[in-house]
Amino acid sequence: MSAVVDEAFIRRAVGLADLNAVRITLFQHTRDPEIGALPITVQLDEAGRELLISRTVAWLMNNAGSGLLASPPEDELRSLIEMVKHKPMTDLEFDSMRAVAAFEPFPAAAQWEGERPELPAGFRVAVIGGGFSGIAMGVQCELLGIPYTVIERQPEPGGTWARHRYPDIRVDTASVGYEYGFEKNYPWTEYFARGPEVRNYAEYISKKYGVHEHCRFGCELEQAVFDETRDVWVLTIATPSGHETLEANAIVTGAGTFANPKIPTFEGQDSFEGIIVHPSRWPDGWHAEGRRVAVIGNGSTGVQMVAPIARDSEQTFVFQRTPQWISPRPNYGKPVEAEIRWLFDNFPGYWNWAHYMAIAFTDLHDFLIADEEWVKQGGLVNAASDGLRDMLIGYINAQTGGRQDLVDRLIPDYPPFVRRLIVDNEWYASLTRDNVELVTESIVRLTPKGIETADGRLHEVDTIVTATGFEISEYLKPASFTGVGGVDLHDDVWSVAGPRAYISVMVPEMPNMFMLYGPNAQPTSGGAGLHHWWVLWSAFAGRCLMRMLEQNATRVEVTTEAFERYNRLLDEKAATLVYIRPDNVPDKNYYVDDRYGRLQVNAPWRGAEFHRWVVQNDWDDLRFS
Repeated sequence: MSAVVDEAFIRRAVGLADLNAVRITLFQHTRDPEIGALPITVQLDEAGRELLISRTVAWLMNNAGSGLLASPPEDELRSLIEMVKHKPMTDLEFDSMRAVAAFEPFPAAAQWEGERPELPAGFRVAVIGGGFSGIAMGVQCELLGIPYTVIERQPEPGGTWARHRYPDIRVDTASVGYEYGFEKNYPWTEYFARGPEVRNYAEYISKKYGVHEHCRFGCELEQAVFDETRDVWVLTIATPSGHETLEANAIVTGAGTFANPKIPTFEGQDSFEGIIVHPSRWPDGWHAEGRRVAVIGNGSTGVQMVAPIARDSEQTFVFQRTPQWISPRPNYGKPVEAEIRWLFDNFPGYWNWAHYMAIAFTDLHDFLIADEEWVKQGGLVNAASDGLRDMLIGYINAQTGGRQDLVDRLIPDYPPFVRRLIVDNEWYASLTRDNVELVTESIVRLTPKGIETADGRLHEVDTIVTATGFEISEYLKPASFTGVGGVDLHDDVWSVAGPRAYISVMVPEMPNMFMLYGPNAQPTSGGAGLHHWWVLWSAFAGRCLMRMLEQNATRVEVTTEAFERYNRLLDEKAATLVYIRPDNVPDKNYYVDDRYGRLQVNAPWRGAEFHRWVVQNDWDDLRFS
């Protein structure tokens, strides 16, 4: 039975909403100066909150209705974005954020300004991977009218989401920010969507925008060789019916950072009588009822799955090697209320600004720069970082009931954000259950009945879950890529200093090849969610393909000089951040390549600076022929 949409219903809707997004949306409609003068939510007193809610309710009572707002003029959009934090923006900052509010049909995508040139006969792009980056590139090809084929080893779109089916898998960023800006107001049912809903979203987008029909599922790239005589890539693909060869003028690989699971091995592993499971290979039909389970690892995956396993298992052992900083997140685990769904559907512009707000306050850069004066006075990093550390320690104490036997083993000895901040899914609270035990002794061996630790104790289990993450440094493997002159991407280009790229997208000696979410792709400060970055990287590749076609060129490649210059600047900038300071290095950290001691996942610049690199396409750094 549908709820009655009366004034009380609308007031509940506004009260539950993101009031920052409400404030900007209402001002965009009304230009009410009192609304424009209200501070951001964390500074809003009760009188200001009531003013905002009452005026929004009054407006909605008279004006509510479906529809999208047209993209405002540039000066108006800038004033609205500056109103978000009540701070003026530089041109660089505005340029990086203007598309995040997503008023345009396809924000940030590359599109022809005039007629598309005639394509050479047989021209085709091979997109490797049908996850969210591959879907973004497929949509980009659709917009440009460029033929393409998506090669995906899973039987469905979604990439890592298609592989992972473990208990309580969900996004750890708000659903309204974990989406493409070109699909407006998707009806998420939870504030942080679970795996099945994320997979449904991937399939929905793939089909709606025409990508699905270009996908070859159940197929895996084994090798790609660049034919210099014809400037085409020759791909060998494993298919359900055998090996095939596919030729493509360009490759865009969306294989992603989390493509290759890290599978640990233990002494005595073959003797273990139970089952060993990696979250990316979760067995169908497995349940925890009556089982004795070991969960090894406390990263995002391990933290998500412990609570649902512990609720059903006879006993759960949580094996922790390195403590993590784990934080609460508002609305985590909650369904989207009917009132909020109504607000998204009947307050034009609210989705745009809720989408914007979900990622606009994610600037982490200031937490990563040490204040040397602060450190001299006894601080660890700077006031912001140490303040967050104190808050998180307070959260640990609150969630564990102040149990000192747990607290002493749960506080990391490194600052927040040096490793990825984990979102709590009742992990701390689960450690206080009678059937859950935190184990911090190192694992010595497996026995037929369980896990033996360094203290000589045997932990009897029948299931071992290895939530040990991924081989981050193994970018693009197991496929091999052979470029100009027989150069092998892994054995030659990346054998000296690890995986590196020009703005995370291109590598010398690999013409007509682009990576999405390649080395050093993740900005240290936000400004945009990953889906937006996938669109930005796809647009970079799209602009290169457009220029090739406009110039009747058959090859585009980054120069070695530009590649080396960019990575020299990257390493110099990374050295100023706390990731690789000797006093801040945790035991293991996938952000840093421990073979070479260099940052490997993140880009060290603020989001606006990295955005400039990606959107400008410095043609002097590229060579067309």
